[in-house]
Amino acid sequence: MKESLSLEIIQQNVKTCKKCELCTTRKNAVPGIGNESADIVFVGEAPGKNEDLYGEPFIGTAGKRLDDALENAGLTRNNVYITNIVKCRPPNNRVPNDTEKSMCNNYLEDELKIINPKIICLLGNTTFSSILGGKEISKNHGKIVSKNNRTYFITFHPAATIYNQKLGEVFKNDIKKLVNELQKIKHMN
Repeated sequence: MKESLSLEIIQQNVKTCKKCELCTTRKNAVPGIGNESADIVFVGEAPGKNEDLYGEPFIGTAGKRLDDALENAGLTRNNVYITNIVKCRPPNNRVPNDTEKSMCNNYLEDELKIINPKIICLLGNTTFSSILGGKEISKNHGKIVSKNNRTYFITFHPAATIYNQKLGEVFKNDIKKLVNELQKIKHMN
């Protein structure tokens, strides 16, 4: 009999994963973390330097930006679930390649099946492109997209707000809009 999947089992599988070359360069694999019954799941691209060191997603400067935007919208990390497309840091923070993304895809799919969020927030171009085939996040941020019985919200990656200060307010406003969209969805159900 197959053991039922849980977030704990996925986390253990991620931590010991050797499906692709990233396992040879990582310090720690970085499974998703957060509320198992979250209404919102945030999906980023891949772990960065701090995440690789500590094995937890979004704990560096970009994570601080995400925390600030959550707080600004009336949420905390305890309300949401945070994960990445790829669970190990690509060398020199390069964009994950298609093989790496496909090797990690089951982990993300399993996380989403277990949590079954009302909205999946895609953070940044790589995530937008990988999951929805989208391009030009600057033209699509703040939009809701439905695909395969899932609702997605598109916004910038919080790291983009570090390099482009003008995006800071845009990102915060997008996260507020995301929370407002969630309220609308909850009222419809």
